[in-house]
Amino acid sequence: MKKYFYVFLFLWGCNLIHDRPKNIEEFIPENSSIIIKIHNLGKFKSDIKNNEVLNEIGNLKYNTEKQLKLINSLNDETELLICLSKNINEDIFTIITKDSIKKYDVFHKRIDNVNIYSNSSKNINDIQTNINYEFKKYEKTFNRDNSFSIILDKEITKEFLNSTFKTNYKTQENCLSFGVNIFNDKILLNGLSFLDDSLKISNNVFKEYSGNSSEMKNYEIIPKNTTSLKSYNFKNQNNYLKKKSTDSTNENRFSIILNNNSIEITELKIGKEEVFIFRLDEIKLFKDYLIEKNSLSTKHRGFEIYNNTDLDINPFISFANFNNKEKILIYKDYLVFSNNEQILKQFVNDNLNKNTLKSNSSFIRLFSSISNFNTLNNNYFSGSNYNFFKELNLLNSKNDFTENSFQLVQDNGIIHFNAIISKGTKEDENLKISKLFDVEIDEEITMNPHFVKNHVTKKLDIVVQDAKNNLYLISKDGKVIWKKKIDQPILGKISQIDIYKNGRLQLIFNTKNKIYLLDRNGNNVKQFPKTFNDPITQPLAVFDYDNNKNYRLLVTQGRELLMYDKNGKKVSGFKYKKSSNNISSKPKHFRILNKDFIVFKIENKIKILNRKGRERINVSDDINFSNQNIFEYNNELISTTTDQKLVQIDINGEVNLSNLKNLSLNSDGSNLVVLNDNSIKLSSDIVNIPFGNYDSPQLLKINRNLLITIYDNQNNKSYLFNKNLILDTSFPIYSLIPMEIGDMNSDKKVEIIISNKNKFISCYTIN
Repeated sequence: MKKYFYVFLFLWGCNLIHDRPKNIEEFIPENSSIIIKIHNLGKFKSDIKNNEVLNEIGNLKYNTEKQLKLINSLNDETELLICLSKNINEDIFTIITKDSIKKYDVFHKRIDNVNIYSNSSKNINDIQTNINYEFKKYEKTFNRDNSFSIILDKEITKEFLNSTFKTNYKTQENCLSFGVNIFNDKILLNGLSFLDDSLKISNNVFKEYSGNSSEMKNYEIIPKNTTSLKSYNFKNQNNYLKKKSTDSTNENRFSIILNNNSIEITELKIGKEEVFIFRLDEIKLFKDYLIEKNSLSTKHRGFEIYNNTDLDINPFISFANFNNKEKILIYKDYLVFSNNEQILKQFVNDNLNKNTLKSNSSFIRLFSSISNFNTLNNNYFSGSNYNFFKELNLLNSKNDFTENSFQLVQDNGIIHFNAIISKGTKEDENLKISKLFDVEIDEEITMNPHFVKNHVTKKLDIVVQDAKNNLYLISKDGKVIWKKKIDQPILGKISQIDIYKNGRLQLIFNTKNKIYLLDRNGNNVKQFPKTFNDPITQPLAVFDYDNNKNYRLLVTQGRELLMYDKNGKKVSGFKYKKSSNNISSKPKHFRILNKDFIVFKIENKIKILNRKGRERINVSDDINFSNQNIFEYNNELISTTTDQKLVQIDINGEVNLSNLKNLSLNSDGSNLVVLNDNSIKLSSDIVNIPFGNYDSPQLLKINRNLLITIYDNQNNKSYLFNKNLILDTSFPIYSLIPMEIGDMNSDKKVEIIISNKNKFISCYTIN
């Protein structure tokens, strides 16, 4: 009996192994040179679309255009692998996914639950289940927040590093993996190469390196008009650029001093001139050496320039590309080598006038995206003619992504690789308003974009919904963080709550039949979405009566009000008697004289309830309310009527009406702004504006500054005023939607969101 039991277990186990769902990485072709992991296809497509260079990449290598066309029909949530390889006659691509491509003109194979597509029949036929050990080793370093991750094999790594660092890595024998994060105006690469005993890099340049990178400092004295620079950083005891002398006893002092005291070497181009800068521990040693040589050429503004009498000496290996120069400037703790004495004099002038990279905004932007502790760093600026995409044969045409920085950092068994490929910018400090980014979404905007707080960065993100009910979360850099399909259009604006009371914010909103609660990553929070059979007729009202995060969610369904707690459970203590007519405004909560007021309109009546849903104040007057919101100001409720009257209701239910023209208003409780015909009034200030069809004014306090915005629907113009009703000099500004404002970057500057083209969101900052 026991024997049969073991046989059963064996057969059952075999069946489990056979039936186990396969993972897409189990079908990576053995000959893959490049492996690309796309973590979320929707995010990938959005990032590509919103980067003008990547959006233009055509069918130059590996049939890129065809690959993008094939994967375009896959679901946005899809994970997939793209594997690239090459044989004598063709570039081969393989797409591996659990989703299925609807239309394709390539070869296809399905194994268990995995679909494989390729432009090579041989490649398809050869594919079988296997373990790709390089992928397995590097997969643990992938960051799902990146646009995609990539692994290069040894040969491609060698080509890639030679292209980016303009250095010949003859014997690089390891793969390189990095994440690619795509923004509108830049692309960030961050990754690493695991070292092993076989690693040799061009004459062992990193051999015996301690792993403690030095801080890059030479940039502080490099002139602004530099077009490219390459810096090598090291500790004296591990001077990996040193050329080993065959006869150390006869080694020249020139070599000895440079080898023993150099901390950083920088090779730079100024126009067509090549310049080398050495930062030394003991500059006096070299100065004494030059004085002994009696080689002083001239002085310029207190700094000595010497003739170089050791032109035949190169104390460094070819990796440093050091070509000895005729003239040597001693500037503070630096040696500056050049063949052009005039360049050295101008070098001094630039430093004394603080005209260096330290004050160059383009370089600072590059420098801020990488580590200032590094082993090797290459920078190319707009005047260098270096183009990353052209170097890699990804684009034939010129593009604006001309400011690049590449970095290697050695760290005990790992080489870290970082890079930024960014768009050249020309800043005009006199501009009052400057564009931060444009974002294109898939369909036309239906819910106007607005700011929400990012509890991780403490800055602001953007939410927007399109005509196909896709909801987008967009970062402060203009990058689509995620896209989520919602069942129907969202009613009103999205609110934020902290249901766990831990500082992490969730997005809460409703459609016609559901209440959604999404976490930071766009995932549904448990118990949500909450579905309703009868339609919800007003935007969800979210109350936090005592500011203790015990939220109440008030749902309007025609004539009914239903109250739920933050977990979606019905609050039994709230009992509202169904009204005779439909509720015609979103319920609002006010705290007036330490009492709670829940306020909303029902046709020509106003309802004022307490927390339990019972009537707090009975207002018997019939009022022909407009569609204007209800506000609180000076302990009174205010709104407007259809015949342009201002309505004021005190806490006793007394109603006062005032005659005005073309009236709309807004209040934050302390301030009341009134738009009356073509004049705006705030406190005692009044200003006239052009005639138009205006939305209600918006009143916001940003960085303790009171700001007022209004939108002219007739002329598609947005206006921005300060608390004294002084119009900002950059306004009005054209927009298809009302403007949203906020301090998006927490830098005390005001950012604005507008849309001046269908499907596009534009973000500007007011300088």
